[in-house]
Amino acid sequence: MRLRHYISYAALAAATFAAGPAWAQAADAPASPAASEEAPAGEIIVTGTRRTDRTVTESAVPIDVFSGAALETQASGDMNQILKNLVPSFNVGRFGIADGSTFVRPPTLRGLPPDQTLVLVNGKRRHRSALVQLGGGSLAAGAQGPDLAQIPSAAIERIEVLRDGAAAQYGSDAIAGVINYGLKRNRDGLSLNARFGQYYEGDGEDYQLSGNLGLPLGPEGFFNVSGEYLKTRQTIRSTQRPDALVLENMGYDVKEPAQIYGNPASEAFRFFVNAAVPFGEDELYFFGNYGESDQAGDFNYRRPISVTVPQGPAGKPVPFGKSVATTYLQRITAIDPRTDSKTFGQPVSFWNANGSTFETSQFFPNGFTPRFMGNVSDVSAVLGYKGEFEFGLKYDLSGSYGQSRIKYTMGQTLNPSMGPESPTFFYMGKLEQQENNFNLDLSYPLEVGLASPLNIAGGLEYRRETYIIGLGDVASYQVGQYAYQEVYNPTTNQVSIVTHAVGSNGFPGYGPDSTTDQSRRSYAAYLDLEVDVTDAFTLGVAGRYEDFSDFGSTTNGKVTARYEFTPAIAVRGAASTGFRAPTPGQLFTRNVATVFTAGSPLPIAQATLPVTSAAAQFYGATPLSPEKSVNFSGGVVLTPGSGLNVTLDYYNIRVKDRIGLTGQIPVLDSERPTLQALGVADWSSLGQVVYFTNGFKTRTQGVDFVATHNLTSDIGHFASSLAVNYNKTKLLSRKTTVTQTKREFALISNDRLGDIENLNPKWRVNLAETWSYQGFSVTGRGSYYGKITDYDVGGDQSFGSEILFDLEVSYTFNEKYKLAVGAENIFDNYPDRDRRGVYPSTGALANGRIYLDDSPIGFNGGFWYVRAGVNF
Repeated sequence: MRLRHYISYAALAAATFAAGPAWAQAADAPASPAASEEAPAGEIIVTGTRRTDRTVTESAVPIDVFSGAALETQASGDMNQILKNLVPSFNVGRFGIADGSTFVRPPTLRGLPPDQTLVLVNGKRRHRSALVQLGGGSLAAGAQGPDLAQIPSAAIERIEVLRDGAAAQYGSDAIAGVINYGLKRNRDGLSLNARFGQYYEGDGEDYQLSGNLGLPLGPEGFFNVSGEYLKTRQTIRSTQRPDALVLENMGYDVKEPAQIYGNPASEAFRFFVNAAVPFGEDELYFFGNYGESDQAGDFNYRRPISVTVPQGPAGKPVPFGKSVATTYLQRITAIDPRTDSKTFGQPVSFWNANGSTFETSQFFPNGFTPRFMGNVSDVSAVLGYKGEFEFGLKYDLSGSYGQSRIKYTMGQTLNPSMGPESPTFFYMGKLEQQENNFNLDLSYPLEVGLASPLNIAGGLEYRRETYIIGLGDVASYQVGQYAYQEVYNPTTNQVSIVTHAVGSNGFPGYGPDSTTDQSRRSYAAYLDLEVDVTDAFTLGVAGRYEDFSDFGSTTNGKVTARYEFTPAIAVRGAASTGFRAPTPGQLFTRNVATVFTAGSPLPIAQATLPVTSAAAQFYGATPLSPEKSVNFSGGVVLTPGSGLNVTLDYYNIRVKDRIGLTGQIPVLDSERPTLQALGVADWSSLGQVVYFTNGFKTRTQGVDFVATHNLTSDIGHFASSLAVNYNKTKLLSRKTTVTQTKREFALISNDRLGDIENLNPKWRVNLAETWSYQGFSVTGRGSYYGKITDYDVGGDQSFGSEILFDLEVSYTFNEKYKLAVGAENIFDNYPDRDRRGVYPSTGALANGRIYLDDSPIGFNGGFWYVRAGVNF
């Protein structure tokens, strides 16, 4: 972006966010309050502490609290996008063609993968998604975290984001932090909302209907239900492929563009229920959800014939081979002419090179683009009973079940190894994650003669996780009779080898060798102590022991402290150890997908193998162990009054034995007989393999600055917030391994490590201002994203910093009707174009892609919307 654009945007930001408070300084009369992005500093928190009297500014660790009202002013209904707009250290990308990662987006907190952030709902652990991120970019490669999109914003009363390690309090995964969603509890009232939006490009139409209903349940109980329906049309942010242009000039009818990069088409409905019935001081509670979505996107285009693009990125012609080889259908018996063959000189049955053949053009005369579809379903249920004994002991006994399931189907493709017998639509199987949790939590305030009672909290937990890979259609994984063909040419008296990819082309289905149903159990006990030693000094200590059925036990601890010099100035700090156990999905995932390598327009098959498989061990795989972390944080809290609150916190997170996917290990022809003997179905056509490994150690450190200000005057209420995050990750060490054929290589590639250090913006800034007056409300938001660098074997490229602005104007009348109009990215800003391997004929890459998949600002441009709501 040009400098003059930065200057103009900065001027607009200054006018939007600074003018309101300046106008109001001379006024004294009260006005109706605005819905600020950050909840008030005096809000009681429940995350990161077992006490029930802690506020945001009194916390010994940094925590953000966002009200449900802040969610209502967002352009998107996707919880990932909402958090990205609210929390500067939270980022999420949009992947146009990335297998399941297109449907389940992988977010990062502080640049760490999604499964290093613990997600809670009403303080209870949320289950993981069924998807192990095999295609979700370098920052999330191999991660298996929760699917945040399954949580409808209509159900949320508030969100607490704990920006500190908390494994000693909550268990595995809480390395980067904790996100806790508090559900609505109102026992009366009905709210309904409808929203329509569209990108400036005229596509990606987005429809949302949502509602929340509160009902009484007995004299004092409540039953609260929320639901939403969303439908989104696909966006297109790619150009025509250069090979497709050549085919069009030859008379082929290729769709425009041949393959689509953009948001997938999606339709979803989601429900959440929250209910409780008091029994005196005790309470029986229940909450749960059900959600289902259908999404669809394109894979890469397959050519019907070989073509040559006249001018490639280097100015020279580039050949694009035929995507699927010719299939020979007739047998012939001939004397084997191969002197190196065991059957040399003997009659052998070959495929006849001069006989009838099958070409994919008989199914798809203009080539084909596989259409990849995912049905994502999600269900959870939590039942508990909590209360307090007469002598002051509080208890909470609960059990929960959670399930995430993804079913894959694909159309407009075929199984090349089946030739003319192949179907063109496939069910590829399912992924499923199941979790059961049972918890007993206790707390007791013990008088010890200090400024506050010593809060003693402790508990027990039992968890069971199950990961399932379900069988696909036989045709989706079948090794057809044409998979490996010895073709004899009677004219030349020569034999050639022709191989065909096995399974549904683009994403082979899960066959018997890939299916799994594996479980593991864990038992945990924790102790958490917190006390105000004096009116100014608070101290906390926590410890947790956890034992896993598959890799043993771990013990972690945490110490927190806060000292208040004056009511307006305090310092705080924490030190903790943490861990993340490898998930059953990471232990047992097996997958084959089509990928592209740099410098080649031809796809190859890549297998992801479980470390327990003989094939992975052939390439040096060893058993996985838990990730271990050490976390330090410290900061200052300023509450000078007049509605102003400021926090500044430093953090340092070291994670060793980080789990991720290896770099791509090429399969040598000399290794194929071994792979065949080990039972690898695709041994003849497999191009490369990857597997999970404890491959490297990193240090992530940074600073969070948060300032909020609220001001009421006779011209309205002004709610301002500024949040700044600086975050830097550095590789400290990485491991190497040796295959059984004595090949030595680094477990994590240079490109992946470069991305981990530089693909996440080091600087993020969120600046927001909300003004409200007599039913009118205006919310403006500015977001800054620092520059990033993407590393690839085809070359590295830096992408410049970006600034986005959002604006919403609303009016509430008769105290229950509300109309709003707004835009996200109002100046229609796009990221820098990817300049690596660009073809002159299209101005894009070989596959038509223009923008980087991992761009932190996305690649769809500006989005406008209108919203109407009513409250009864």
